[in-house]
Amino acid sequence: MKTYRADLHVHSSHSNKPTYWAMRKVNCPESYTSPQHLYRIAKERGMDYVTITDHNSISGALEIMHLPGTFVSAEITAHFPENGCKLHVVVLGISNREFQEIMYLRKNVYDLVGYLNRERIAHFLAHPLYAQNDKLTAEVIEKCLLLFNTFEVRNGCRAARFNDFTRQLVGSVTPELISSLAERHRLEPVGATPYRKGMVGGSDDHGSLFIARAHTEVAGAATVEDFIAAVRAGETAAAGSDGGPLTMAHSLYGIAHSFYKERFGDRRRSSTPFASALLDRFFNLGSDRSSLIDKLRLFIRKNLPEPSALQETSFERILDAEARQLLNDASFLAEVREMDLNRKIFAVTSRLTNRIFYRYCKRLMTLPLNAGFFDYLNTVGTIGLVHLLITPYYLAFHHQHKGKELIRDLSHLLPQAVPGPGAERIALFTDTLDDINGVAMTIRRLIRTARDRGVDLTVITCASGDTPEREGVRQFPAVGDFVLPEYPELKLSFPPILDVMDFVEKQGITQIHVSTPGTVGLLGLLIGKMMDIPVAGTYHTDIPQYVRSLTNDEFLEGAAWSYMIWFYSQMGEVLIPSSGTREQLLSHGLALEKMKPLPRWVDTELFTPGHKVPGFWERKGLPAATTLLYVGRVSREKSLELLAGVFRDLVIGGENVALAVIGDGPYREEMEVELRGYPAVFTGYLQGEELHRAYASADLFVFPSATDTFGNVVLEAQASGIAVVVSDAGGPRELMVDGETGAVFPAGSSIGLLEAILGLIRDRECLAQMGATARDYTLSQGPRQSESYSTILNPGSGSAQRLVA
Repeated sequence: MKTYRADLHVHSSHSNKPTYWAMRKVNCPESYTSPQHLYRIAKERGMDYVTITDHNSISGALEIMHLPGTFVSAEITAHFPENGCKLHVVVLGISNREFQEIMYLRKNVYDLVGYLNRERIAHFLAHPLYAQNDKLTAEVIEKCLLLFNTFEVRNGCRAARFNDFTRQLVGSVTPELISSLAERHRLEPVGATPYRKGMVGGSDDHGSLFIARAHTEVAGAATVEDFIAAVRAGETAAAGSDGGPLTMAHSLYGIAHSFYKERFGDRRRSSTPFASALLDRFFNLGSDRSSLIDKLRLFIRKNLPEPSALQETSFERILDAEARQLLNDASFLAEVREMDLNRKIFAVTSRLTNRIFYRYCKRLMTLPLNAGFFDYLNTVGTIGLVHLLITPYYLAFHHQHKGKELIRDLSHLLPQAVPGPGAERIALFTDTLDDINGVAMTIRRLIRTARDRGVDLTVITCASGDTPEREGVRQFPAVGDFVLPEYPELKLSFPPILDVMDFVEKQGITQIHVSTPGTVGLLGLLIGKMMDIPVAGTYHTDIPQYVRSLTNDEFLEGAAWSYMIWFYSQMGEVLIPSSGTREQLLSHGLALEKMKPLPRWVDTELFTPGHKVPGFWERKGLPAATTLLYVGRVSREKSLELLAGVFRDLVIGGENVALAVIGDGPYREEMEVELRGYPAVFTGYLQGEELHRAYASADLFVFPSATDTFGNVVLEAQASGIAVVVSDAGGPRELMVDGETGAVFPAGSSIGLLEAILGLIRDRECLAQMGATARDYTLSQGPRQSESYSTILNPGSGSAQRLVA
């Protein structure tokens, strides 16, 4: 038996009263698709019958009524009188008289539904989970289950999560559920078998790009009348493809492109010929393609030499220059050629956006401090303009995630009808992963822990250059890197914004954790806000202290604190590694209720006194002496100038000591120069067994930093059986016991550090005992294995682990 098809939800240029305020303001309709063009495309894409469902209008449908296989329909905006909630009801096969009566009754959905059923007019509830005016609630959906017998369960503009949930909901309705809802709402259910629901599909296309993407199928409906009768009887099937953010965004772009052509005509080609050619290639899908003359003119201009320089202030010239490069990029064009329409448009838009963002952000970051106010204003304004141009994506991603709370409410209210929430999928955003520092090492350990526990965790990061794929990591290629001219240590990688958003959408991420407050971390926060995904963060690094150390500028330090408190205040919870960090954040304005402890510890099986190798440091070039060890980033903010000065004083004072520095960083070369001629060795970064042996073979670990929030290396040293010296500022102080596993000195005090080291190295028996006690401390104080990183890997678990005291 033949299956007949029709797109039961599609719009033409007669949907001319837009929902969005901005579109109304500029008099831009919701669609530019002519009814005739719509009919032709629908037929080309395999539709047997064609109708048009404009918003509260039948004008478009009437224009094609003379064509075979058509019928008059409309998408009606109706209201629940008790709370003003809007909903869209599609009515099929209606006359002009019926349409007028429907428009009169639509202010009260109960009156409207009563009329439609009395007159046996086929109808269905369109995109049931989409809130038209933010008044849609689980209670409204319950009433809809009583009022409507047919639902749109495949909307070509809505994401699969909503379509699938709607299908599950209406497909699992039982007589018992209907009876319960009728009693709860004191509402008579409609139809002889109100528990049996019909299901239909429609593209909900507004821009002519996706006509018939989703549609309705009926077996054996040889006439229009048979097809409509099948809809009324619930004997239909929803078919085709789901939508999503890209579908919605590109529909908006299609409308904007048509609006732009209508308003500016050929003027756009003279100012931005290459950008216009790109737009026409993807959005001129019907008629009005470029003429032969236009194509010839474009070919000539594309092959002319590029201008030697672009005026950075001319946004149009930069946009067109980037479009020209893209049109000349044969490998890129070949790559997108095999993609479907959505992916092609997205790839081109993302490529252009990334390049233009990079140009202007680089300009902003490299403007000299004495640049004029208007130079900054113009650059920032242009970056804002680029964001404005990709607003359709932002709107689409946001709207495709509105309603998730409604799904959760329905899951609780109607557990017998819909399944509970699925498995959590966590995305951790970090600006650092391949660096050798405490944050990166913690994240790598977190990846292993998640894998061992079966937790679905993906680390999202961004870097320049090719790197091998790694389990649990999605590394996006950086659009570009920014280095502040005055402070080359502060390097930022610019992530491809739209690509990351698309990845989060496709992976179905349910939780976002932000590990760093840089460009990648900021993007993670914005995506969470935009897509209604819960966001938590970890305060790993004392950025304001670093800023003060690098710049010695109180204003910049204050600005850094303002940013950090704003950044972490946006999150549902902030995981902090120490009580000292908690007090510091609290004093600067972060709410106490947001802060939770981050249970983590050292792997005492890897770091152990058993790795001690006699003569290890002698073979590295040090004399036989009491070996002081530092492990970490070799940079000024770690107070290494203080350590270098104290070490020189120890040697000059006749102490038989040597210094080993493991790590690398911007201060290493200068520190090596300062300690030239002294018994000191710089190994660079060590890993694996070599690092474990280096720890266990030293005599005393010295960590003078006052900016660390935790201090993994302090735990690693103690687990390796050596005593530690730390400052009284920051997290490391909380990871040891003064007088038992080591000594504490006043931060920044050279005399204090000198006395702390002397007090330990002059009593070798005490030093050895402290090392043994340090090992026992790491074994006894660490959280249980199941608790490590629990606040990240079990978000929302409400675990109440204490901060390290």
